[in-house]
Amino acid sequence: MKGSTQQKLIAAAPGSFIALLHTFFAACAFGVALAVGVGLHYHKIVKNQWYSYPEEWFPSVSATIGDWAPERQLFQILIALTSGPRLLVVLGSYLVARGKGRRGAAAVALVGIVRTLACGGWVYVTSWEGGEVHDICMIGYIVTNIPWMWGTTALLSPASMPTSKPRSLRVLFSSLFFGTLVPLIYCYIQHKVHRVAGAYSYYALFEWSLIILDVAFDSVAYFELSLLEVNILVTAPDVVSKADTASRFFLAPSPLFDAEKIVLKSPPWIITQLWRATADWRHFLADIYLAFVFWTNLTGLGPMIFYQSVWSMGLSGDEVLLFCTLTPILLLSNRVQKFVAAHPVLIACVELVGILIYRIDDEGQGRLRTLGFALGIQTLGWSAKWRDAAKSEATSRKSSLIFGLGLLVSVLAKHSYHSLNPAWPFMSDPYRAHGSGSGGYNDVAVILGVLSVLDLASRHSIVEAAEPTSSKATPDTLTPIMKPSALSAYAFGALFFLIHFLYSDAGTIIAWAHTGYPLGPTAMPHGVLTILAISLGLIIPLTPLSSVFTSPAFFAVPLSSAYILYSTKRWTAFLSGLVLVTSSLSLLPPFMYSASLLGPGVFFRAFLTYNILVLASVWTVAYAFVPGGPLLRERTDIVLGVTMMLIGAGVWALNKQATKIATGGAVDPWRSKLRSFSKKVNRIIVLVLVGSVWVAYIRRRTEVPTPYHPEERLFTAAIWTMHFALDGRMWESQRRMEHIIREAELDVIGLLESDLQRIVMGNRDMTQYIADELGMYADIGPSPSSHTWGCALLSKFPILNSTHHLLPSPVGELAPAIHATLDVYGELVDIVVAHNGQEEDPMDRELQSQELARIMSSAWPRPVVFLGYVVTKPGDLRPSPYQILVEDGRVHDVDRGDHDRWCEYILFRGLHRVAYARLNRGSNPAITDTEIQAAKFVVPERDAIAAHEDDSPPSVRGAIPLKKRKAPISIDLTEAYRIPSAHVPEGYRFPSMFYGDGVRGHRFQVLTDQNGNNAPLYYAEPGEARYLAEEYTPDECKVQ
Repeated sequence: MKGSTQQKLIAAAPGSFIALLHTFFAACAFGVALAVGVGLHYHKIVKNQWYSYPEEWFPSVSATIGDWAPERQLFQILIALTSGPRLLVVLGSYLVARGKGRRGAAAVALVGIVRTLACGGWVYVTSWEGGEVHDICMIGYIVTNIPWMWGTTALLSPASMPTSKPRSLRVLFSSLFFGTLVPLIYCYIQHKVHRVAGAYSYYALFEWSLIILDVAFDSVAYFELSLLEVNILVTAPDVVSKADTASRFFLAPSPLFDAEKIVLKSPPWIITQLWRATADWRHFLADIYLAFVFWTNLTGLGPMIFYQSVWSMGLSGDEVLLFCTLTPILLLSNRVQKFVAAHPVLIACVELVGILIYRIDDEGQGRLRTLGFALGIQTLGWSAKWRDAAKSEATSRKSSLIFGLGLLVSVLAKHSYHSLNPAWPFMSDPYRAHGSGSGGYNDVAVILGVLSVLDLASRHSIVEAAEPTSSKATPDTLTPIMKPSALSAYAFGALFFLIHFLYSDAGTIIAWAHTGYPLGPTAMPHGVLTILAISLGLIIPLTPLSSVFTSPAFFAVPLSSAYILYSTKRWTAFLSGLVLVTSSLSLLPPFMYSASLLGPGVFFRAFLTYNILVLASVWTVAYAFVPGGPLLRERTDIVLGVTMMLIGAGVWALNKQATKIATGGAVDPWRSKLRSFSKKVNRIIVLVLVGSVWVAYIRRRTEVPTPYHPEERLFTAAIWTMHFALDGRMWESQRRMEHIIREAELDVIGLLESDLQRIVMGNRDMTQYIADELGMYADIGPSPSSHTWGCALLSKFPILNSTHHLLPSPVGELAPAIHATLDVYGELVDIVVAHNGQEEDPMDRELQSQELARIMSSAWPRPVVFLGYVVTKPGDLRPSPYQILVEDGRVHDVDRGDHDRWCEYILFRGLHRVAYARLNRGSNPAITDTEIQAAKFVVPERDAIAAHEDDSPPSVRGAIPLKKRKAPISIDLTEAYRIPSAHVPEGYRFPSMFYGDGVRGHRFQVLTDQNGNNAPLYYAEPGEARYLAEEYTPDECKVQ
């Protein structure tokens, strides 16, 4: 009979150590392989069957781990070390689930084993050794991830656990894992089927993301395995012999393991202390960033919807997406309320889709509809948060001010980036193919968004939800004497509209106040004052002044400010706008709190009010293209008046909604609870203000703009209709515009359809980036309150004076015009930029042409260049615009022989015309739907009294001394001859890069040279033709 056995513990370790080992070895395996591969064989591992570096720039997982030595051997050694901990993770998870009596634990464990074997298949069988086996194992691995991730989440993260951290992390990582499959498959199709250069690199990025998310998901087992201990026991009889001695490995329940009550231990790392110490600031910054994402998506929706209407020249059907913000109506369902409250991380992940969709390189519809879905979910999530925060006024004010800080950060981002939000879905990275990049920082925005979502997932709750609810009244629990007025919902919607309408960009109210040169306030640097006013509006609700700003008597201040902003211009209007924004933003917290006390449908009514006002603001200018348009034609005063009336009703409702403190106490008891929060708000605002001043400083003009050919006294003028700076595939086009303006050496350019300071245009400024990059003066044209589509002037020459005109438009849309006087080489030259009405309104076009002719004639005898959109055929008689403009305006057509024109025209007088060209709008994609027309002029010297009479031939044969031309400033050169480019000085020629296929699709078109090739036209005066008699017949080249 054998003696009794005894067990002696010789070693022990926490079960969480298994998860740490697995995470460490897995991360090392892939990380080491990637580092070594990039270091030794970068150009080899980025190469695929179609492309190599630089078209492809990031290696796939398969190429990294399996194609080259030594990274392949290093990876296989490290991944082998991972297999043991991986199987123990499966076993440990099974034991924990079984210990809690969870059904299905064995099935999930079996899936985990199959998943591990599938992983070994695609890891050890490389794609070039056995492609089919590698792909089958890879697909099998992804498929088994579905039951594995779902099963472990359901079994190991029950709702009864005191913390939701493991469950939140698992939901986050699994959602991102399967969400990443969509762009991964898309990029793979782009590579495999369409053979798009660079697509495989993006596929590789998503593939590596799957690896990271997969390892991260399994690492969450750390929390459950901390309930177990790994014990190494020696089992021996009373008489121990070597033959009977054995060592057995046990996974034994930890003393902490209790099926009734589970307490998870925090990781015993030093970094944990730092993590906890920074928790408040991390949560605060993450919430602000998520609010910034909301404002980014909201302000990006309008331009994308309007784009579809513009390019289809009518209603496209996608306009219905404007109403995606009406999703709060779903909160009428208790199930939806509970789901949204229980899944804040999932809601936040959907929010990020709005800034991630820039990766969809389509013609815009896919991005627009995806953005509409994401914004709808965002609006639902924020509305639910505001409703939940109404349990405490302190919490409600926190939520509203964080939302306001998101707006402030959005305004700062646009202020820093030439009125563009670098995270908009129609922005793209600057390295996009075909030079169509618009300079976005979408990748950075997505990374910051992921970090914010991870922070959200790391919390026990959102905002104040972690505080235990109690039926006992607290000093800031306010009991309304009467039910909140339904007006609160409409007032909040109107306030939301006003903020978006006028203050989502630092330059909007400046554009409203602009009247031309001499300048009043400008977006840079005076946009800093707008940011300051917004900041003050967010600080006031945290001070005792809050009660003053919500009083009915004080409402007379914002009401009168709105009237002054609309009815005046320049500094008076701008300063009134600053007062309006401060007083409006100060109402955001009380309005939000008052509205959230109503029923669950309150924010549906609020956003319905907002949407109606947005439509009304569009109707004021787009009346010619929408049903019922004449009702609101040019009536921004009505839209602004109704908005202020609703806000005033909200102020009245606030004061009627008397409150009492349930337990007695001081007035505004919530303020004591927001002291720490107030300090954080103040610090963020100080940082924002410092940042805005710094941006204004670095963007200050330090050099005087210089024309391209001052030595020849030459300038190039052009006209271009820009279609609101979104190209043929719905990408922001200002950078591409800047490229072609620089390359074509345009000194003066008129831009049409340029007024972007509206909700449906994203509240942008088309001129800021181009003017800064090219060193040009800018006049942004008539203000948004003038109800035109806008025109703008950019010039290398100082703008001494400019006047904005609204041309007569009794029937159709209002036509804008700019009449500017420039200092061109010491001479006064007038530039007229105009956009006449459409063909459907002949009376409008006649009256507008008469007014333009009057403007040009009144400037006699100064030289004039007309750059306009006319809608007429060359040579058409009255009442068509052509004859009216040319004869009554006392100007000349740039080329009477160019009969293939309809919209754009260049007219001139008092200048020597030396060249004329028509440039294609560009391709891949087209920047706009209209070409560039450009002409080169030499400014004659004032002190000349006679034309050039030098009969001697030029010193260099074929080089006409055109720069010696002299004529009185009041004399027009009505006759000219077309001459070959070879006889024109180099400085007078258009850049040669635009011959043939041109550059990025910009090429000479329509006009042809003597050989029939597309080329510019060059001109000489009749007296100069004798120098060229041997080269051509003057009668053949004379402009007809």
